[in-house]
Amino acid sequence: MKLDDMDNYEIAEAIDRFVRGERARKILKRRLLDEICYEPLAEEFDISVSQLKRILAKAQEQLFKHLNSRRENE
Repeated sequence: MKLDDMDNYEIAEAIDRFVRGERARKILKRRLLDEICYEPLAEEFDISVSQLKRILAKAQEQLFKHLNSRRENE
């Protein structure tokens, strides 16, 4: 399953299910669902842009790992 094939509710549900850490889930939702750019998002969470990118990369890896395994099993 790909993000393009999912609605916002399904994406939010997948993030809640597969991404560890409350802050990482919140950041990933704001980035993917609300399409907030890096700088404002970093300000919102009071972290540096580089830290934000690291959190996003890890959260996306967790999410896509599970979505890709679901797609392979379909």
